[in-house]
Amino acid sequence: SYLPASLCFSCLFIGLKMVLL
Repeated sequence: SYLPASLCFSCLFIGLKMVLL
């Protein structure tokens, strides 16, 4: 059950935006 890179990247991008905000 390895998560796709796309999902991981999406979560990371959202997290990064929240951190910046």
